[in-house]
Amino acid sequence: MKKFIVLLIVSALTACASVSQDAVIAIYPKVTPSNVGHGLPLSISVEDNRPSGVIGTYGDGGQISTSQDMAQTIGIALVDSFSKMGFSVTDSNDPGAIHLHIFLEEMSYTTDGGTISTDVETKTRVKVEAVERGFNRTYSNSEQRTIPFSSNPDTNNSQLSNTLNATVQRIVSDNELITALAR
Repeated sequence: MKKFIVLLIVSALTACASVSQDAVIAIYPKVTPSNVGHGLPLSISVEDNRPSGVIGTYGDGGQISTSQDMAQTIGIALVDSFSKMGFSVTDSNDPGAIHLHIFLEEMSYTTDGGTISTDVETKTRVKVEAVERGFNRTYSNSEQRTIPFSSNPDTNNSQLSNTLNATVQRIVSDNELITALAR
């Protein structure tokens, strides 16, 4: 009987323990193919400058982070987008390339849970510099959702992806940035 009670207590504690989430973030900005870049060489570098790899906490204190290389995830989306715009994306050693520096400064997740629903807010902030072109701008986005009952990995992934995608979409849709790069 003692073994059964100990097993029951251990099971209860394990069930109440917080579970961390390895978020899966996908970004696919929409770009209409064009030749606005006129084949100009463009070097894109992305740095993840967030102070912590922890994006936020949910549920009973489970941490949300991602094992993805966020600089690489953003970089792939930007290379694809600017290539579709007619830029010739090259490496940073190309002396004739325009250098576009991207810095992921924030990707966060906060929650305010209740018994009937959970309010979730996600935020992203990305700094963009094209020093040779005198361009420096910060793009940010936030999204708030009310989720029935409690958040879960699927809703978290969806909201984080949407928030970051909207920020990257703002970058690749910024006519002032595109004009500065193409001149």
